[in-house]
Amino acid sequence: GRVHVRVFRSKNTTVHATDICHQTAAESGSSGHNLGYRHHAPRPMRQRWLVPFASVALVAQLSAVTLPGTRSMAAFWASCGVLAVVIGLAAVLPRLRAPTWVALVAPCGYLLALALLFGSQGGVSTGLEALVLLPIVWVALYHQPRESAALVLAAVCMLAVTSWLGHVALEVIVRRAGLWGLTGAMVVLGAHNLRRWLGDAIDEREEALRQANVLGDVARELNSTLDPERVVAIAVRLAAEIASPPGLRARRANYCRISDGVVRVDAEFDENGEWLGSTWPLPDHPLLAHAVRHRVATSGALDPGELGPAVRSLARDQGVGHGGWVPVIVDGELHGVLAVASRNRPVSDRELSRCVAIVRIMELALSNALAHQHIQREALTDSLTSLANRRGMARLVSERRGRQPLAVLVIDVDQLKEVNDRHGHAAGDELLLLVAEAIGSVLRTGAVVARLGGDEFACVVFDADEHAGARIARRMLAEALDACHRGRAPRVSIGVACAEPGESLDDGIQRADAAMYEAKRAGGMRYQIAPPQSIPGLARGEAAA
Repeated sequence: GRVHVRVFRSKNTTVHATDICHQTAAESGSSGHNLGYRHHAPRPMRQRWLVPFASVALVAQLSAVTLPGTRSMAAFWASCGVLAVVIGLAAVLPRLRAPTWVALVAPCGYLLALALLFGSQGGVSTGLEALVLLPIVWVALYHQPRESAALVLAAVCMLAVTSWLGHVALEVIVRRAGLWGLTGAMVVLGAHNLRRWLGDAIDEREEALRQANVLGDVARELNSTLDPERVVAIAVRLAAEIASPPGLRARRANYCRISDGVVRVDAEFDENGEWLGSTWPLPDHPLLAHAVRHRVATSGALDPGELGPAVRSLARDQGVGHGGWVPVIVDGELHGVLAVASRNRPVSDRELSRCVAIVRIMELALSNALAHQHIQREALTDSLTSLANRRGMARLVSERRGRQPLAVLVIDVDQLKEVNDRHGHAAGDELLLLVAEAIGSVLRTGAVVARLGGDEFACVVFDADEHAGARIARRMLAEALDACHRGRAPRVSIGVACAEPGESLDDGIQRADAAMYEAKRAGGMRYQIAPPQSIPGLARGEAAA
């Protein structure tokens, strides 16, 4: 089988859509894009199932010896020989994995054995006619309907011929052939209907068990990640797979976010075409709008006359005519809508319920991921300014720092205590926000800004020395002079240091902090460059050289 792969791209992650597809393909024996299958082909015949048929045939054969009026022992022994061959073929042919029509040789051979048996009795009614049901039941259980019908016809012809050879009256022959033909047809139809019903029941049970296993795997996979974008990507891919009817390729699925009445496709799984990044007004998609407004799973046909121009164009280009939409509610708020679409048939209630099951697991996984993200953000971010805190700055720098020097600046707000005492802490918070904005406005892209605590900020500029840091400090002082807080320009003191590749970030911050205090003692509203740091290991290496 083939496993189709779809890649979901976002700003920060790339997810390959193959995991559950491989597992379910192995479980079901179908291709990777079919999550289930139904078949009503005859079950393979096993050796032990031959025993009851052979036993009945042998008992009937032996009982014929006791019947009065046996006219031809040669025909009787010929019948026994053919029966032995038939039993041998019935035992051997299934092992050869031959087509079912080849296996018809055994029941047809038994009809020949019956014809010889009836001939040995002179073709008269001996009570053995019921034996024709034996091959008929056999083919009804282990062969296709057409093959069963062919054998019933052959049995009727055999009865008619043996009766004619036994000089039975024509009307009796017709009546006997008609009755046995109808009886055989009823047996075949009943057996095939029963087999189909049992096959449906077995397949439905197997599918329910498989769906339960898949949903368990879905739960484990969705709850194994704490990245909300990956949770959405996994759920979209699984929705396309698990909502697909057996025997059909995976449907398309996407995840829509709604903001200010505008729908945006944030994630997608589709074998043909892409809607990713598409936007349209929510009223342009009435069924999606109904699911959002009432927060209820919705399915139906897409009526081009009711769709807006953007949605109508997308649906026409992709050939999508039906769909299902399930709102995703996280912590009481609408997070998005999981949608599956079909090109050729409606989304059934059962398929929609499968998507609902995925969404319920998805909601729990998203809640956990978003809670973790919030806790992590709080642990690494200053709550007032939304800048990184000391821990967050250390992580950001460690993730990006290579063998390059760092310009480190420590900025202190000179009059924060005075503002707090005179105007209150709310005014002090306003001052800190104003300074944070001034600092960020002069930094190059990629620089890290953090609030270390209280009235102290820090900046780290990659691949820069103390001279570049001094230029940035001068621009910060100019920005502070241009700002105004309650009629006064903020006053800041700045310390600048260069952290060489062999020096830790903490050492660079300590030296910049010491330089900042020198600037503060000199009256503030200025910057001071820290002297270079001598690294002992490096110095010894230079001396040895």
